[in-house]
Amino acid sequence: MIKIRIRAIVGVMIFLGYFLTYVVRYNLSVHIVDMAQVLNRDDIVENDNLDIKCCVKRTGIVDIISWDDTKVGKLFSAYHIGYCICFPIFHSFGDRLGPTWVVGIAGMLSGVLCCLTPAAAYYHFWVLFLVRIIKGFCAIFFKGAMQPSMVQVLRYWVPPIERNHFMWAYCGITTGTFCTFLMCAGVHYYSRWPIGFYISGGTQIMWSLLWVLVVTDAPKKHPCISDEELAYLFNTIGNVFPIKLTNSQAPWRLILRSIPFWALCILNFGYSWMIISLCIHGPLYYTKVLRYSIYTASALTALPFLIRLILGTILIQTFHYYRNSPRVVRLTHLRKYFIFLSHVIPGLVVCISWMLPIAPGPLLLTIAVGLTAAGMDLTLDLCYELSPAFVNSINTVIKIIGNTSGIIVSLGVGQVTNKIKNVTIVWKHIWCFHALILFLSGVIFLVWGETQVQPWNHTRRDRPRRKYVVQPVLSLMSNITEVEEGSVRSSLAKVTPK
Repeated sequence: MIKIRIRAIVGVMIFLGYFLTYVVRYNLSVHIVDMAQVLNRDDIVENDNLDIKCCVKRTGIVDIISWDDTKVGKLFSAYHIGYCICFPIFHSFGDRLGPTWVVGIAGMLSGVLCCLTPAAAYYHFWVLFLVRIIKGFCAIFFKGAMQPSMVQVLRYWVPPIERNHFMWAYCGITTGTFCTFLMCAGVHYYSRWPIGFYISGGTQIMWSLLWVLVVTDAPKKHPCISDEELAYLFNTIGNVFPIKLTNSQAPWRLILRSIPFWALCILNFGYSWMIISLCIHGPLYYTKVLRYSIYTASALTALPFLIRLILGTILIQTFHYYRNSPRVVRLTHLRKYFIFLSHVIPGLVVCISWMLPIAPGPLLLTIAVGLTAAGMDLTLDLCYELSPAFVNSINTVIKIIGNTSGIIVSLGVGQVTNKIKNVTIVWKHIWCFHALILFLSGVIFLVWGETQVQPWNHTRRDRPRRKYVVQPVLSLMSNITEVEEGSVRSSLAKVTPK
């Protein structure tokens, strides 16, 4: 009889959670091609109140919405604005409500908002913008609270000796990104774009309900876990400290003065910049500029993420085998070799086209983004290398800084393509600039970054406690003085008659 470990089921649910998070996050990148009639600078309608262009497509419903590149950029940035606002606010919610309920509630809200996206788009642009901000707010309540809560769940359920085998749970991020473009293209082929939002939102709602029913905060609370597995987890994991307690003890003054910490922030910023750029603008670039069909454009955007999934899995397993094998000769600064492969080489590959009469096409972008697989889970591992004690705290700050690239990329590209014509030569400079950011971030870490434990890892910031001065209230008994027993006996002997 096959025994199903409860921690394996928890791992599957975490994989699906990450998968659906990125489906909901990037489905607009594909649907925007069909739902929005992106206008050139010379074709902008003078009347700003005319947001909807009446065009009957397949049915009698208004399907095409007239937005310029600036408005599209604002929609893409809205999600990331909510992320940066909410991540520090809801980061420690898993300690208060419990990781299971935080993830379940956030997933439910994110799914409902995804289903409301078509109605908001039909009504008015700024309503959709507000929905996207709230969706980013909730998705970051989903991701900003969910991601630390997911980590917290893994810390409760997965022993340290098995964590390298549970790295597949994090692969839901890349798998979700890869499948998003293909699923949305399939929706466009068989139906209309609103159906894509309904399917992804409804799936996330069902997953959140299943999550609350199947997963618990800790193994001892699960009703179906065996005594054998419970004893094994209890003996191998030990104590799990809450996120809020760890954050309150972090020596932030020393961390913010640390050059290796900022080098890691810049490294993750460049990495996020390149990945987010392709996820947001890949389908639009391939369809509007290179004139591919929506189906071919979605496949070309998904291809580098499939390569990232395969190559990243191989590299991660190879690295853990190398690190745990006593027979292999050790290389110093091994992480920097991975950074050279994931940041420097891809940046150079795309930047070369800056000096040639060609524009970065599917081949160059696929090679560049595919090679970033060497940087998968690199930020989290480097956080462990720098500070095992405060890994969650510094990883939070690094993720917030890295996600600001989504705001800058969305608004910046929208302004450039709106003021200048949306043509190939403009996009050539845009993609080369993206690659330059990736290249420089890798070079900065190779020069100033470190992979050893920092001195501030052993420093804890203790909160100053208030000192209370207690003043006793005088009573009638306060006039009684204490005397020694010997003196009492001598005084009694003096007054006793002979």
